[in-house]
Amino acid sequence: MVSTGTHSDGVPVVAYRIARASGEVLAARQDHVDFYAASTVKLAVLVAAARELDAGTASLDEVRTATRTFTSQVPGAGDYTIEPDDVDEGLPPDGTPMPLGDVVERMITVSSNEATNMVADRVGLPAVNKVLADAGATGSVFGRKYSDLAAEQAGASHRTTAADLCLLMSALVAGKLAGPERTGWMCELLGRQTDRQLTAAVPHGVPFGSKSGWVDGIRHDVAFVGEPGPDTLVVSVCTRGYDEQAAEETLKSLGALALSLTGPPR
Repeated sequence: MVSTGTHSDGVPVVAYRIARASGEVLAARQDHVDFYAASTVKLAVLVAAARELDAGTASLDEVRTATRTFTSQVPGAGDYTIEPDDVDEGLPPDGTPMPLGDVVERMITVSSNEATNMVADRVGLPAVNKVLADAGATGSVFGRKYSDLAAEQAGASHRTTAADLCLLMSALVAGKLAGPERTGWMCELLGRQTDRQLTAAVPHGVPFGSKSGWVDGIRHDVAFVGEPGPDTLVVSVCTRGYDEQAAEETLKSLGALALSLTGPPR
């Protein structure tokens, strides 16, 4: 799902980092340039949910209520609804009980903004930003729920860099952010994301997972390839200022190039 508004952020640019999950950087270009993060920071929301599951303070069967209406974080701004262009038509009608596991699944596999807001309400924004800090993604922030226009107008945003996305995915697949069971659960969900860009050329049978993000003028993706662990290949690419076709061709080409230069996944 897209996020509200246009976030072209200036001149066209492509930034990337190719690394091992251990931290070894294999190639990089402008990887510390700041971007509007779009949906890529939903990775941190996923980890925050996994930590609640690890701690026993949440369960996958826990009942949440489907909704497209949320309360703004800006005092006095009241409630808002997800804008029509961003609505997840696959969610059940408002008021329908849903297991937390199903909500998280839609957040990742189809990048549902409503599902993300539901999870963010459950775990809290501070927990999401602690995940980013713990991963070393110090240039990134999860600043608001999606479609909270009052918060956006007040300056709250989602920001990231290609370096930070690589660090976040690397820490996730290396098991540094959650326990083994929940790390496996997260990797399995990421392997079912329907928007495949960097992983389009991954050979059949090779494990992979990814989380993309897009709004007008913005197209990003971060992916892992290979069995999760310190040797896993991690690729992150951020673009801005390109039309959708050009941006997707760039992502897919860089993903294929990373695979060809590093050889078979380890």
